[in-house]
Amino acid sequence: MLIESLRNGLRGWLRQHGYSLLYSIGNLVRHPLASLMTVLVLGMALLLPLLLGTGLQQLQSLRQLDGMERISVFIRASAAETPAMAHDLAATVKNWAAVSQVEMISPQLGLQQLRQQGGFDDTLDLLADNPLPWVMSVTPVDDSPEQVNDLLGQLDAQHWAEAVQADMGWLNRLQSMLDFVDAAIKLLAALLAVAVLLVVSNTIRLDVQNRQDEIDVLALSGATPGFMRRPFLYTGFLYGLLGGVVALLMLALTLLLLREPLAAIGRAYAQDLAMQLPSIEVLALTLLGGGVLGLVGAWLAVSRRLQLLHPQ
Repeated sequence: MLIESLRNGLRGWLRQHGYSLLYSIGNLVRHPLASLMTVLVLGMALLLPLLLGTGLQQLQSLRQLDGMERISVFIRASAAETPAMAHDLAATVKNWAAVSQVEMISPQLGLQQLRQQGGFDDTLDLLADNPLPWVMSVTPVDDSPEQVNDLLGQLDAQHWAEAVQADMGWLNRLQSMLDFVDAAIKLLAALLAVAVLLVVSNTIRLDVQNRQDEIDVLALSGATPGFMRRPFLYTGFLYGLLGGVVALLMLALTLLLLREPLAAIGRAYAQDLAMQLPSIEVLALTLLGGGVLGLVGAWLAVSRRLQLLHPQ
């Protein structure tokens, strides 16, 4: 008996929600132009933080530009008297967990690179011997300023290291810029989320006004606030969900249009630059977030009207 009662109650609950969902879909279809305009506005509002977040990922890839994150270690002459000794040091450092790659630059190669740069030929011709030391070029696994500083200290503590240097100023400036952009994107996303709430709330408020007579009749007939509220909530959820779908489609189109210009920039710097779609988690969060924002906006709009009909 109890199971049958629960089953009937569940059927009734599903029937009511199914009716509300179908009614909301029909309401959107009956006003295609107005619905399309609202969905497009919501899609553009959701698109902007998505697009900026994708651009931030591309900025973060600038850390991998060749040579920007490398640490140069000048080897003491007594520790690298022969090429074998220098390469033994390189093999030792290569085994460190924080090191991704090690390249040894011999004094002869360093001198050759100086000549190729030009402007030093007369000075170099005056030298009887090659004064350049062996240089170890170390690429860290993690190029964050904190990790690079730790690796700098570790290398500087080695007895065979004469001097250690890295362009930490560049890394720190890049990290500061990325932190600023990340904070700006989060603030913009919060502001646009409020904009989505306002757009959906205003749209649902107009819908409530257009159906005021219907709502009044339902209230006089004894309809519960939940029954009257439910179609508007589904409408708001559908607005937000469709806005998320539009945002993802516009994001894919934008990345497609930017693919070739970005690839041309990458070729100029001998890098493979390409803006990728966000992760599946971010895409799913965009759809769900859009739906939830639409739901909340609809709740805010319809609750005031029902409060007037059913004062506490």
